[in-house]
Amino acid sequence: MGFRDRVKRLSSSTEEIDQVRLQDRFCDVDCSTIADAVPRSRVVISGEVKAIQVVPRAGSPWLEVTVGDGTGKAVATFTGRRRIGGLEPGRAVLLEGVAGSQKGRLQLLNPAYTLLG
Repeated sequence: MGFRDRVKRLSSSTEEIDQVRLQDRFCDVDCSTIADAVPRSRVVISGEVKAIQVVPRAGSPWLEVTVGDGTGKAVATFTGRRRIGGLEPGRAVLLEGVAGSQKGRLQLLNPAYTLLG
């Protein structure tokens, strides 16, 4: 690592450093980046779980899992679920489903998921 790289790293915000870390973590996974995913189409994305929350909707719980890959964030929504074993903040996950848009972010409703190591 050269001097300029060290100075740039020291002057970067924690958010920028986290984005680079995530891009490096998922660069070898064979899927689209969240930024390149097209709403209203079938997508395969990967990312790190950033947040999990249960949202009550129409008397049924909806588990909302926010994932990020360094290029953007997406929300995977699982209807009728309060939790999914193994899905926790910091865990890498591969999601596959039809993308939609919610509040300017990519959303996948009841996607297929694979927990990554």
